[in-house]
Amino acid sequence: MDIMVRDDTTGELFVFPHSGSFRGTETFGSPELIGTGFDPVRDHYLVRTIDINGNGYADVIGLSMKPMNENVGIFLYPNRGGLNGLDTLGDPVRISGARDDKKWETLGIADVDLDGCDDMFGREENAGNVDAFFNRREVRANETYDRSAHRLVTVDVDDFPFAMADVTGTGRPDLLVRRANGDLDVYEFAYDDSGAGPWWRGEGRWFTIGRGWQEFEIVTVTDIDLDGRPDLMGLRADGTLVVHLHTGGFDPDRPSATLSAPEVVATGWQKFSVVS
Repeated sequence: MDIMVRDDTTGELFVFPHSGSFRGTETFGSPELIGTGFDPVRDHYLVRTIDINGNGYADVIGLSMKPMNENVGIFLYPNRGGLNGLDTLGDPVRISGARDDKKWETLGIADVDLDGCDDMFGREENAGNVDAFFNRREVRANETYDRSAHRLVTVDVDDFPFAMADVTGTGRPDLLVRRANGDLDVYEFAYDDSGAGPWWRGEGRWFTIGRGWQEFEIVTVTDIDLDGRPDLMGLRADGTLVVHLHTGGFDPDRPSATLSAPEVVATGWQKFSVVS
């Protein structure tokens, strides 16, 4: 579970490789440059890692929008087979273009339909519906993702649904949402195994697992201690990167006990606008 970051000043992408064990500030090795030309204004305002084809390697996607960039859309930089400096990523492929009817103002990456390939999800612009868009399992220019919106749940218009991970231990992904008031909430989907529709049909359950998370500029999911359970990393405004480890269990009567107290992973990261 390496970390990819973007330097906002230079537009460079770096990877901090995981050492193989969780050791606080010594967990990650020295950064390795994997890409240039990712300026947040001229190139891609948003950058994320994704496993586009389920092969276990982290690809990179970059989003471009007007008026900063006339070449609008989502661009895939495929991983060529592992961490290898500036040869890590291949040439970009435009996998999705802009649409005229609606816009979604958040972007999360997760294997929503459980087919092994990462899908996308987000909250519609100025609306509360959170929708998923399924990977077609084949990289095709402008058509890699189905444009049909599959409703997951509804949140408040100012909430930020940022990730999906199995926080509650069901073996299926939950939705992680940072509320406008700073609460960190988890939505455990209802499960339907009839095969007649999406597995998440029905009314799920909400749990608040943390408070005060507005202190973080960026929040992302990882498995930093490699125990198979999702941990949460947060980047503070002062450049301190901390991790809240998953404690190993989930008690619906004590959801706030799911994550441990924060531990410092890195400092001096003020220049990074992407941590993925």
